[in-house]
Amino acid sequence: MRNSIDIFQCPVCCGDLAVENECVLCKENGHRFDIVDDIPLMFVESGEGEHADKITQKVKLFYEENPFPNYDESDNPGLLISKAETSVFAKMLNDELPFNIRILEVGCGTGQMANYLSLAHRYVFGVDLSLNSLLLANNFKKMNSLKRSSFYQMNLFKPIFKIDSFHIVICNGVLHHTHEAYEGLREITKLLKKGGYVVIGLYNRYGRLFTNIRRVIFKLSGSSLHFIDPYLKRKDVAKLKKKTWFLDQYNNPHETTHTFGEVLRWFEQTGIEFISSVPEIGKICPLSDDNKLFSKKSSGNVFSRFITQLTMPFLTNKEGGFFIMIGRKK
Repeated sequence: MRNSIDIFQCPVCCGDLAVENECVLCKENGHRFDIVDDIPLMFVESGEGEHADKITQKVKLFYEENPFPNYDESDNPGLLISKAETSVFAKMLNDELPFNIRILEVGCGTGQMANYLSLAHRYVFGVDLSLNSLLLANNFKKMNSLKRSSFYQMNLFKPIFKIDSFHIVICNGVLHHTHEAYEGLREITKLLKKGGYVVIGLYNRYGRLFTNIRRVIFKLSGSSLHFIDPYLKRKDVAKLKKKTWFLDQYNNPHETTHTFGEVLRWFEQTGIEFISSVPEIGKICPLSDDNKLFSKKSSGNVFSRFITQLTMPFLTNKEGGFFIMIGRKK
């Protein structure tokens, strides 16, 4: 944090900060934030009302008890790379992002993506509201002597970074667990440099169909039918990871679902130019290495977006109806 203190701000008053002993101090108004195991604890309430704070606290407590995704005991940088690259999206992201850039991952969880992307000489800042998740992320970093990732506890509605600080902001699987996904996007896009890219992943209203059906079945049947979830059937996934996956997918205290059209409107309202999506709008086929995440694609029309979303339960079933939108700050 000391090496990049110029991009940080107090989440309470936006004042400049200094790192002193085992705490972070606001130079303007004296706000103090403790540091635990090298993680600055800079989470503050959003101040957006009782309803918003109640949702935030429920989600925060959930992920404190169930850090997601969890590590296997044998995980090391080599295994992290091989596991990450079983995901076509993660491999493409790593292949396409340049070196020596500053990346922010909002809602980094246990930091697996942040640590993975930092291996290729990128400076990755991971933030999350769950301290227990961040401790796992930082422990992996320290055990494997990773130098370019760092982790911070933060409320995305009260950023600890100044505007225009990052080349890339990644926020996958996070905004749909907040009280207001659009407002969350608006906050994180402020942190992007002009011409920088935002990558957001959300649950799709149509793609989530099978997950919602399974949720009802699991509620009625208990654990006896867990084999109907494709992820839970996998032989290459440890039991702890399966448990955290199940809880995240089926027991999360708050989630919303969204559409391509909705996010395109958000992009327009926040000064973001649409670049591409996963799945690609108008293409009824899974993601492959032939696609380029950061090359301009068509945003389609109402009909093509609707058809693409209707196919999602069949093409992205293993991902729980997840879709990704990539945009560039104008």
